[in-house]
Amino acid sequence: MAISLTDRDREMLSTMTHHVRALTLEQIARTWWENSCSGQGAALSRLSRLEKANLVQTQLVMAHSELPLSAPVCTWAPGDTQPPFGAIAYRLQRRWTDGVRRTRIFVATVKAAHQFGGFGGRLKRPLQATHDLHVSAIFLFCRERFMASAPGWLLEDAIIHERRGDKLPDAVVRHGASDLVIEFGGAYREDRVARVHEDCAQRGLPYELW
Repeated sequence: MAISLTDRDREMLSTMTHHVRALTLEQIARTWWENSCSGQGAALSRLSRLEKANLVQTQLVMAHSELPLSAPVCTWAPGDTQPPFGAIAYRLQRRWTDGVRRTRIFVATVKAAHQFGGFGGRLKRPLQATHDLHVSAIFLFCRERFMASAPGWLLEDAIIHERRGDKLPDAVVRHGASDLVIEFGGAYREDRVARVHEDCAQRGLPYELW
């Protein structure tokens, strides 16, 4: 099915092929329409058209509800003191209060990836959908408040060739030769928080742990 793409379509598809792995309907609606029932209805109608054109596809996964992310739990830069790993892990773990639920997500297709560059296709690790959707939420937060940083956002998939055999961050925000590591902490334990810090400290990279 042929479709004439709008500027909104192109921006959304560019986001889905370059910056995030998946989005929920609510994330899409609040970003490109409005955060309301009517906004979600309009978004779903357009997504259905894009799906018929084989540019987006849906996938059902089990995932936690999206957490309200408005600031990193921890920020660090070279020269700062070592953060308190135990206290950070406690904050990360205590925020999960509900179980997983059946969730419909939207991903860019391989056709969209060929058309816009980047990547596409179904989630290869659907059990990590909660993590992927929260990385998407962080990107959308940064996009809304710091639009200048959005073009420099590189997802793990985009930098895998740079760090073969090394730990990959969820994303980096790149400004010239400077990288800011972005990591979603999920329910990390103290030792996992420490590993994130040690990897970035050894590389001399600032990071935000959300």
